[in-house]
Amino acid sequence: SQLNAGDFDTPEQQIGKFNRARPWETCMTICQQWAWKPGDKLKSERQCIQTLLYTVGGDGTLLLNVGPMPDGAIEPRQVERLREMGAWLKKYGAGVYGTRGGPFQPGKWGAATCRDNKIYLFVMKWPAEGPLRLPPIDQEVTEIDCLSDGEAQVRRGAGGMEIAVPPEHRDEVATVI
Repeated sequence: SQLNAGDFDTPEQQIGKFNRARPWETCMTICQQWAWKPGDKLKSERQCIQTLLYTVGGDGTLLLNVGPMPDGAIEPRQVERLREMGAWLKKYGAGVYGTRGGPFQPGKWGAATCRDNKIYLFVMKWPAEGPLRLPPIDQEVTEIDCLSDGEAQVRRGAGGMEIAVPPEHRDEVATVI
């Protein structure tokens, strides 16, 4: 039987919670309104990309609403925002497309996705002091690459993993490891 055939959760204007058992989709506007409104406040590139990353890290999908203007066209500044997101995804999309959320649940630090034997970390907020600490996982980590810039230093132990990237190599949107 198909447990969720045709039925899934659709939180609006908020990111859903981590859930691998039931399909879900965050429905969010690129501005404040569902319909086009002249001068509506546009979400920043950072907000849009981080919303996407927290959503896929929770094992959901993102519907990012753009409302057409009265002539049917999409407002140029919204088109530009979508192009910015596309440029970011061209560089880091391997960690988004065709992945599942986890193994680490999203948190203030950021989100993680996985596919096959790879885990992608999107660190959006580093601790004020010290390394990022993540809980232990069943898989053995054999290689670490910092896809953004620089190198990631990793220490593994029974308590989990500690990951550090020098501040000058952290990306303001998301450091991708």
